[in-house]
Amino acid sequence: MSLINVRLLRTPTLALSCLLFFALGNFIAHQFQAQSGCIHQLDPGHEALSELREGYHGLKTQKTFLLVMILSSPSNVERRKAIRQTWLNLAPNVKAEVLPLFVLGDLTLATKEEELIQSENLAYKDLLILPVEDAFDLLTKKVLATLVQLDRNVQFKYLLKVDDDTYVDVPKMLDELKNSNYESALYWGLFDGRAPVFRSPRSKWQEADYFLCDKYIPYALGGGYVLSQDLVHFIAENADLLKLYKNEDVSVGTWLAPLKVNRVHDTRFDTEARSRGCSKEFIVTHKQSVENMRDKHRHLTEKGTLCDGDPHLIPIYEYNWKVPPSKCCERP
Repeated sequence: MSLINVRLLRTPTLALSCLLFFALGNFIAHQFQAQSGCIHQLDPGHEALSELREGYHGLKTQKTFLLVMILSSPSNVERRKAIRQTWLNLAPNVKAEVLPLFVLGDLTLATKEEELIQSENLAYKDLLILPVEDAFDLLTKKVLATLVQLDRNVQFKYLLKVDDDTYVDVPKMLDELKNSNYESALYWGLFDGRAPVFRSPRSKWQEADYFLCDKYIPYALGGGYVLSQDLVHFIAENADLLKLYKNEDVSVGTWLAPLKVNRVHDTRFDTEARSRGCSKEFIVTHKQSVENMRDKHRHLTEKGTLCDGDPHLIPIYEYNWKVPPSKCCERP
């Protein structure tokens, strides 16, 4: 599948109508609560946003075509090193169109850890260090705070969000985006619409207050997805009003659900919970070790492809947008 002349993927009419009614009801309820004095403070997850808007200057104003937002943690030094030496080791003409930033939180770092991070940033100048706590259950807050900061300080056309265990074929992604029919309202990745809401308190993905449905609203899996600038701006501008769910990718899909969005499902994004192996066609590959990244990059550099064949460990699905989300993603 290519972004060129790709079929526009839409949420089914019934599901979209439900979302619009939900959004309208939620807005009316919010207005009523505000007028009646029921809302006294914002969700605690939004504490860092006012600082990022008004007084945080950790990022100088920059301009780029593709902004790469890599979620990392202070201790993942080797992963960042591997990424710099592999898929971010780009030819000068490609590098000129890409701005990569590793996003870290420093709110709870010890002095020694903070010194090491600052030293790393001095050497590479590619860290975005935010005043947030770096913890799994606060990941959505970190993502939202990052989008606020990037929207404020970087001029870009598209944003790629990945984790630091993801490998990206950057030249291939740039080629797709430059020839895309979607200059705006683009939400590109591997979508899921039938994922059950995690309810078990024993699960680190538990969503105790996701009450919209028994399935998550269709979303692009978080190992890697692309947003056009206008969608990032919408999220950043409305950050104080957005509900923070436990899963950041679920949250992004939910935030964008009522909007007129070009949702492009692409099987070249290998971003499920378990990697499908290696394919010459892959653009984004999640769940990669440092050794996997180095092997892929070596093969790509020497032979021009990520691997020799297409050994899929598990079959992939095409998203069927003509059926209810619970039936969207049946594997062959």
